[in-house]
Amino acid sequence: MMGVEQGGFCVGCSGALMGALFALGVMSIAWMLLIAALVAIEKLLPWTVIAIGGTAVALALLGVAVMFVPDQVPWLTIPMSM
Repeated sequence: MMGVEQGGFCVGCSGALMGALFALGVMSIAWMLLIAALVAIEKLLPWTVIAIGGTAVALALLGVAVMFVPDQVPWLTIPMSM
């Protein structure tokens, strides 16, 4: 039971991140690696407030760029676009 509980906690905490990284992997391996590195740095740095704030700002800027000007984001391949 403890394994099921911990597994559910893990999926609940990181399910959205795994989904986002999968979508990024479809569009661009380079961006997926960059975002995964940002998340790893956020988790490993001792200054949690600065790391979390910096990662949040970087992801928000990337989200806005992909939403409004996807053709200007470097290394981004929009699926099923010709």
